[in-house]
Amino acid sequence: MSLKVTQEKLPASRVGLQIEVSGEQSRQVYERTLTRLSREIRLPGFRPGKVPRPVLIQRIGEAALKANALEDLVQQSLEAAIAQESIPAIGNYKLSSEFEALVDSFQPGQPLSFEASVDVQPTATLTQYTGLTVEVEDVPFDANRVDSVLAEQQKQMATLVPVEGRNAAIGDVAVIDFQGVLAESGEEIPGGSGTDFQIEVEEDRFIPGFISGIVGMAIEETRTVDATFPETYPQEEVAGKAAQFTITLKELKTRDLPELDDAFAQEASEYETLEALKAALTERFQAEATNQVKANKRDAILTALADQLDVELPESLLQREISAMINETATRLSNQGMDVRKLFTEDVLERLRESSKDEAEQRLRRTIALGELAKVTETSVDDEAVAVRAAELLSNYPRPQEIDRDRLNTVVREELLEEKLVEWFEANNSVTLVTPKAEEAEVDASTATVETTATEASEDASAESKAKKGKKKA
Repeated sequence: MSLKVTQEKLPASRVGLQIEVSGEQSRQVYERTLTRLSREIRLPGFRPGKVPRPVLIQRIGEAALKANALEDLVQQSLEAAIAQESIPAIGNYKLSSEFEALVDSFQPGQPLSFEASVDVQPTATLTQYTGLTVEVEDVPFDANRVDSVLAEQQKQMATLVPVEGRNAAIGDVAVIDFQGVLAESGEEIPGGSGTDFQIEVEEDRFIPGFISGIVGMAIEETRTVDATFPETYPQEEVAGKAAQFTITLKELKTRDLPELDDAFAQEASEYETLEALKAALTERFQAEATNQVKANKRDAILTALADQLDVELPESLLQREISAMINETATRLSNQGMDVRKLFTEDVLERLRESSKDEAEQRLRRTIALGELAKVTETSVDDEAVAVRAAELLSNYPRPQEIDRDRLNTVVREELLEEKLVEWFEANNSVTLVTPKAEEAEVDASTATVETTATEASEDASAESKAKKGKKKA
């Protein structure tokens, strides 16, 4: 199909097309449409494909028949024009001409002109990629983490012993009955009551004022305690409001902590001595700090490159990236046992797509910026390096037969290329470590037991994660 095509560059990496179809081409498509519809339509007294043309046209209607033919003609002509002009189209075809007006003007055997547009691969340029200054947030190793994890595990392994001869103090475990009402209205707080409720008597637990009200209570004592829900409390109906709780202390216990010795290490982990356990924790947390600095460096460099990228992102690429992000979220939630089909309603998906736009755009800019840096620096990865890294990952995966090798090789090649480009950037720009602007939040030791922290091999976990990327997607 030979066409007359005029191109026009449009914003957001789109190309406008004015396409002129010859009279012979419009006639051929119209005739093919008639033949197709004659086979599809069933009329009493006629065999399929044998319906006379006047009867068929009368049954379908001239306008509907022309509309059918025009849909085929526009689609075929648009695809042919893209191929003929070697346009790097990536989707999102859109008819710019009004379809109803085209139907009215369409005459089989007569030339037809229409306008359309299509997204194309964006043209990108890195305005600068040397001589840049990038600051990376440092993550120093905190030796106190070892003591914190050991103390938390010691707490978890403690024996609760009844308290006698004194009142409640910070560090105790209390068993209470309580009932809460809003101070202003006296209304009962939804979910604000409990019986035989065990609570840690520690600051920053529960809502402000509640724990301090328990401190000093005697067993069987009842108190009315003033407390205020934080403004950020998840239940909006009580957030920021003052409350009163009637609390009865029923039991009081304290923890009898085990000694931090070799016996503790053997019960809490796979190590025979406390020193070996501490050494394993130290090594793990040092590796975590090193890996976090590496991740911070990668993030800062990719952000710097993306900031230097001059590109107009086509809508189809953006929507494709948003879909990929939502699929990643759905997979993660599904692996956690959630029913994503019930969770991801149309309304939820619409909100997700809207809220994901900025992150999707940044991810695209980073990917494109890396690709442009690879071009200008002529950086590539050889097949041997890919094979070595892939084999290393597979050796750490328990079921290598499940892995899609082609997909794995693609992931590995992308990873190796990114590593080389990050190294190149660091060698040709100023990348410096800086002290964090704000002190990092302390690690919640309650979620990190000695057993899981000391024995988990971070390299093996990373290898398995990357190998899993090679699995075929459903």
